[in-house]
Amino acid sequence: MDHLLSIRTFQRIVETRSFTKAAAHLGLPRSTVSKTLKELEEHLGTKLIQRTTRSVTLTIEGAEYYRRISKIVAKLDDTETALRDMGTAAKGRLRIDLHSSLANFVLLPILDEFRGRYPQIQLALGVGDRPVNLIEEGVDCVIRAGELADSSLIARTLYKDRLLTCASPDYLAQYGTPKTLTDLEDGHKIVGYFSAATGEVWPLRFRNRGGDKLIGRFDIAANDSAALIGMLIHGMGIGQTHASVAKRFIDSGELIPILENSTNTSFPVSIIYPPTKQLNARLRLFLDWIIERFAEFPK
Repeated sequence: MDHLLSIRTFQRIVETRSFTKAAAHLGLPRSTVSKTLKELEEHLGTKLIQRTTRSVTLTIEGAEYYRRISKIVAKLDDTETALRDMGTAAKGRLRIDLHSSLANFVLLPILDEFRGRYPQIQLALGVGDRPVNLIEEGVDCVIRAGELADSSLIARTLYKDRLLTCASPDYLAQYGTPKTLTDLEDGHKIVGYFSAATGEVWPLRFRNRGGDKLIGRFDIAANDSAALIGMLIHGMGIGQTHASVAKRFIDSGELIPILENSTNTSFPVSIIYPPTKQLNARLRLFLDWIIERFAEFPK
């Protein structure tokens, strides 16, 4: 039994949740993947994966084995990558995925700085609000707002952001500025957001007398965070966005923050990558650059 191949095969089955996809990633026949897993389970004397025609599920022993070997393989990959990259210039393709508002209004305005430093790195930006599977889609890293749901990934906080309730000057001139949440609910137009993945509407979030207040209705909504900003700027109503995204429009006078005492939800903006992803020179340089670039933002 090739022990290292067996470990990498098991790891890929877990991360892709499929024997067929694992075989494609490894460039092996599906029968070889099944045989290799069986040999590993016989070697360890325990079942690692329960599989049916529709699903691949880890046993308790399998989950613990995956947790331990992931750290070992990551260190091995880092060592091999570091040796390969020694004395060579960073070049090649780097795939980054991020929300459209973060891309258009936070990252893109400063990205030329990175490109100027490392012109041989080819950047491929996946821009949109659809969640991605880093392993299956070949993504090196993602930049996301909010708490990390998948604990198997590594997240490094770039800065702390917060929600901002705002509207355009034209809208407020026409409909008035709400002073309370009751004012907002009575007669104001709401610009909302719904998930591109599930269609779920994300309510406006407020703090009210020590508790959470959610407003789930909307008059117009988008499933793209950059489009939501456009709706607000064009006077379609009152909505919420990230403070880091809205800053340039508030500075220019295109948006005006309102109900600031009631809008104080904060969350991290993080760069996320798999623990087993090889930190090649391209990804290491981008991580170092973006962490440095956002160093002055609140943590």
